Amino acid sequence: MKEKRGVRLDTTDVMEGVNTMTFDAFSNDDIQKIINHTIECMSKDALEKHIKQYGSLEKYCEHLSKGFQNEQAMSDVIRWYGSKDKAVDAILQSTGNEEELNQQQNKNDEVYRLLIEAKEKRNIELEKEGIAKLAEVYKEMFKVDNARAILLDLGKEYLQNDMLVKAIDDQYGNGSAKFIAEA
Repeated sequence: MKEKRGVRLDTTDVMEGVNTMTFDAFSNDDIQKIINHTIECMSKDALEKHIKQYGSLEKYCEHLSKGFQNEQAMSDVIRWYGSKDKAVDAILQSTGNEEELNQQQNKNDEVYRLLIEAKEKRNIELEKEGIAKLAEVYKEMFKVDNARAILLDLGKEYLQNDMLVKAIDDQYGNGSAKFIAEA
């Protein structure tokens, strides 16, 4: 293991040729670019809300940068994109456009409703269609070529995170989170 900017990196698999993905910790420059981009893309109202919540813009920026200290989350992001550079590029493509975000949320909601219909009808073909559509929504949302890793991670969260399970089940019906995760 080696340390780089507070993130432990396990290079054993890479040294043995098992893992061809690059895992470089996000540099302070990368983090600052992402934070600046996030703030630039945010609506004035949303930014003011966050400043009020955290007490100042500086404290909000500190909060955002702490997310980069979560080793597992950063490892997942790098795995989803294949490299730190691809992850940074994808993040910087985000416009923060609320209309675009709402459209993506609506598409996601439509797909979840399709999956719930598949559950209720016990229709495997409809379930497959829903998963294919969900993959397309996530590819677009996260700017990835393949959303499989993101969907698998989301499925795990739907099986393990009680708060998330409750939120999904409250919105789509009892057992929905489990069904979507398993689909």
